[in-house]
Amino acid sequence: MTPSLYVAYDDKLVIVARLPVGVVGGRGITFRWGGVLEVTPAREPADPAPVAGTLYGLGAVLILIGAALLLTGYPVGGLTTLLGLAAVAGGWACTWWQRAGVLSAPRLDSDRDQHHVLVEDADRQVFAEAVDLCRRSSRAWPALGALVDVPVAERQLAQALFDLAGALERRQELRELRTELGGHAGAPELAPRLARATAALAGLDDEVSRRLATLTAVAVAGEEFLRDEEIGELARTADETIARLTSARPSAGPDAGSELAERTEAVLRAYRELS
Repeated sequence: MTPSLYVAYDDKLVIVARLPVGVVGGRGITFRWGGVLEVTPAREPADPAPVAGTLYGLGAVLILIGAALLLTGYPVGGLTTLLGLAAVAGGWACTWWQRAGVLSAPRLDSDRDQHHVLVEDADRQVFAEAVDLCRRSSRAWPALGALVDVPVAERQLAQALFDLAGALERRQELRELRTELGGHAGAPELAPRLARATAALAGLDDEVSRRLATLTAVAVAGEEFLRDEEIGELARTADETIARLTSARPSAGPDAGSELAERTEAVLRAYRELS
């Protein structure tokens, strides 16, 4: 099933898109939950893979040996050269496999209304919190059964994330504009524009807070329902166990422990009398 939303991120930006976003030029990592596909480049290891260096070295040696054998008239030199080339190709494959890719959004410019790009740290952090809330919500849905139409809920949650990303994107642009206008505070013709930008920014702050509060409420509602169900089930199990353990009739036979105690006391008493 095609994801409803793509969330791609690296160390510098977050791309939230309705259109496919991927990783090119190296390895990437994907994680699917609900209707959302998260995409991120794999981290490049600090040290090169030793296997790649070994294959490069082996390939170079085999190529040299093969060339020498061919020059001396030994046909096996061709096979040796091919083995050397295969080793070099293997080394190149290892090098490529450990290389981290980069994010690619091919239709970012042509379909700008289908993408939101976040570059400010504060906005990216807010969106990361929203993603975490949505993950929590989606984890609760399977246990809710018929109470939640999961496909519809997945689409709505993806749309909520997309709308939040749009508000964050507009906020970061307005924040940048206000900073630029504030640098010319002495220009009277810019004063009303600075005031409008400030008011609009405050409105976006309220919108972001409201959207986050809504996502929080959805996550908490599902988790509290599951917790109530778990507590109710535990209460029923406890009632059944207590009833079973306390309703058992006392044994009609003699108390084996009492008999043993009496017998032991009698033996010890007789022993003391004899001694």
